[in-house]
Amino acid sequence: MSPLIRIDDKTLEGLNQLGVRYSLINESMPEGTEKTSTSDFVYVPATGLYVARERSHKGLNWNESHEALSQEGARMITIPEFAEFLKYLKGNPSAENTETYNDVTQVRSPWRAEWLDACFEKRGRQWNISTGNRSKTEKLEGALMKDRTPGISIDSWLENPDSSGLPRQDIDKGDLYYWSPRDGAVARFDADSDGTGLGCDWYPSYGYSVLGVRPVKTA
Repeated sequence: MSPLIRIDDKTLEGLNQLGVRYSLINESMPEGTEKTSTSDFVYVPATGLYVARERSHKGLNWNESHEALSQEGARMITIPEFAEFLKYLKGNPSAENTETYNDVTQVRSPWRAEWLDACFEKRGRQWNISTGNRSKTEKLEGALMKDRTPGISIDSWLENPDSSGLPRQDIDKGDLYYWSPRDGAVARFDADSDGTGLGCDWYPSYGYSVLGVRPVKTA
């Protein structure tokens, strides 16, 4: 067996920027258990997750996407995890990371869109957000609850989201379109030649040929 080398998150970031394949072995796990980074996934140290570089399962609605990912041992990315993913790509601008970041956010054709793991519900005057395919629910407190079309600052959002991952009420103005939560709606992020947007106003039954999902796996 090859010798083990202890490295920190900074070194992992460097390896990811260079596109180097590596394996992570947790010493508390049984011998032979390892988790491998590939060029298809980005390791994000802040969340400890591997995030797919490309959208998949296009054409499925939100519910179908959850089911398909579960069958593959993956899951849908939440809004806070998605924000950390974009923040990591932008802060570590290798050729691959820049290409992925631009694919998600750049204002250009064609339309690119992806589901996010967040479902919104209003109970009386209280707004809630559910994640984990509706298995975990918490109150929405401090999030911006008005549309901005446009817009909000994507940098301000990525640097300081609220606990649910949504933009804060005092977020800076910018070019990112934002549609606030609707009762019974779910979240998505999209971009095309008209702009880039974070929307909390789509419904689980929607499905389009270019609308996909970005799988995540635990490290």
